[in-house]
This record gives sequence, C-alpha cells and structure tokens, in this order.
Amino acid sequence: MPRYLHTSIFVNDMAESIEFYTKKLGLKLLDGPIHYPGNADMAFVGDGWDAYIELVYDLEDHPPYEVGNRYEHLAVEVQDVPATIERLRGAGVRIVKEPKKSPSGTRTIAFVEDPNGIPVELLEPR
Repeated sequence: MPRYLHTSIFVNDMAESIEFYTKKLGLKLLDGPIHYPGNADMAFVGDGWDAYIELVYDLEDHPPYEVGNRYEHLAVEVQDVPATIERLRGAGVRIVKEPKKSPSGTRTIAFVEDPNGIPVELLEPR
C-alpha cells in the first residue's frame, strides 16, 4: 500500500529554515544538514520519519527561490493554535492568517510564513 513520506522544499538559507521549523514551530531535526558536494545540502525536520519535510539548499548557481504559483502550503498540527500564533508573532514570524475556525467549523486554523515565503498552516488536532 503506498503511503505519504515527505514534502521537499528548496530553501534560500538552510540555517534560517532549520531554526524556523525546529526552534519556532517545534519540529525535530531528524537528520542533517548533510552536504552532497556539487549537488545540494539537505536536512530533514518533522515529528518522526512517518511524515517529514526535506529541506534542500541547491549548491548550483541560481537566483533565489520563489514560491511557485501551484504550491499551496505545508500543514503542521499544533495543540493550541492561538497560543502558537502569539508565540510565533513574538519571535518575529510573519502571520499570514489569524486563527479562525476551519471551513468545517470543527478545528482552529491559522497560517504563518516560513523564511522562504512558503505558507504553513497550523491546525488543531481532530
């Protein structure tokens, strides 16, 4: 049976991205950064290896990455969305959408932005 493993995103600054996902959002650094000469630096963040985010810094010359027009968002489950938003606001994280009820009305959601401009949805557990 196929299963979801990870999302891979290009980052403009590996250290800044690791700090955002670990120190600000509270995910764990599972591995890395690993340096692959001539290719890329990679790090992996998440709660565990069942589903994680692969951070990739491309070592080839390129202009800074921008969010593609077909990329929607990442989602991270947090216990208390309003408290998390206030903590992130205090840490200087850009708040994209303030906490509100999900379209189903059953959970609180909010959106912040990672250092690469990628929206990150914060969602209460079911």
